[in-house]
Amino acid sequence: MSKTIIAIIVIIIVAGLGYWIYQSTITPEELTEKEQACVNSGGQVSTSLCCKATGDFPNLCLIGPCGCSPDNSHEVKICDCGPDKCFNGSECVSLDEVSVLLEDLEQETGIDFSEAQPVDFKWVVKVDPKVEEEAVSGKGFEAERISSEQYDSIELFLKDTGFEVDLYNIAAGTISELTGYIKGKTVCTVAGGFTGYKEAEGQWVPTDTDNWDITIKCGKVEKTKIEYATEDWQVYTNEKYGYSLKYPTDCLYGPLPGYCKQIPQEERPWECLCYFNAEDPNSVSLGTFTGTKSDLTGASFVVFHSIYVDYYSPPAGTDLVEWVKENFTYYEDIPDEINMEIDGIPAVRVYTPKSPMAWSQEDIYFIKNDKVFQISMLNVDNEDNRELYDKILFTFKISE
Repeated sequence: MSKTIIAIIVIIIVAGLGYWIYQSTITPEELTEKEQACVNSGGQVSTSLCCKATGDFPNLCLIGPCGCSPDNSHEVKICDCGPDKCFNGSECVSLDEVSVLLEDLEQETGIDFSEAQPVDFKWVVKVDPKVEEEAVSGKGFEAERISSEQYDSIELFLKDTGFEVDLYNIAAGTISELTGYIKGKTVCTVAGGFTGYKEAEGQWVPTDTDNWDITIKCGKVEKTKIEYATEDWQVYTNEKYGYSLKYPTDCLYGPLPGYCKQIPQEERPWECLCYFNAEDPNSVSLGTFTGTKSDLTGASFVVFHSIYVDYYSPPAGTDLVEWVKENFTYYEDIPDEINMEIDGIPAVRVYTPKSPMAWSQEDIYFIKNDKVFQISMLNVDNEDNRELYDKILFTFKISE
């Protein structure tokens, strides 16, 4: 090896060593206490738009701090803890949805609850013709001597955050009651009674009818009503466009037999009451009847993509809502923003009310791989039809 090459190598080593020594002498900008707490717990300091009343490093485990509109928000420093974690104002913690829910409930209602503790409870799932009872493990807390207004504020909070009352998890008595609420797979029971009702059970003890003692328990069910109802349904997979869905077990696979159209609907055999036609992967349809044999209602569910019409193949990066407004001009009322998701993909749902000449209709549009897909459902105001459509949409999955 020549002396010139050796000299170059030595110079590179010395220069690198010198740069490292120089960098080690630079004093980094001093972190604030919150910034240090964020970094120490595995987070990264970032910025985000949060409500105007929110300061730097808010508790992002709660729902409210950064939930305002852009006009009512300003930029603040936050701690980004990554997926499945949140910054509680002091450190990054695992995102426990039930704990967050209970914390929000206590904060919003102003009720002085006891410390949340692990709990087990039963949840009833009604799936015709049977009833399933699930064991739920979660968290809960209690409060004593709350006012009727505070008691009502619990229901108001749960409904405002998307929960609905579940009719199969309700019990009512003279001095106590239980109400079940559900949102997706999250369920809560609110058991309350006039103060003193626990001592009064099984005996006559005067209760305080002006105040309530309550116990709230929340957790996750393993399967929802829709999952129970559709678990035995048939699965259809569209290999061409990369989606799948489930349809009722008793549906005939293929087009409706020609002879069926000649038979009155109340006299039709089973193969004439429901069919699933996927002969053309561009237009997959289910036709069926809902209701009882003496009171049948037609239902239709279609997944459609056109290879012939240009506006079903928009350019990359297309704004879905604006594209629907520009190209599907026959609708009277198109939402101004995304209003639902199909298996996590943004979608826009357009409702057309019933007219003297046509059933009510709902069309859902979403884009996958620069292709617009349209899901059309007829007579959506009928409760039985709506239940059927919701089940199919729940099973709709989109592959990568």
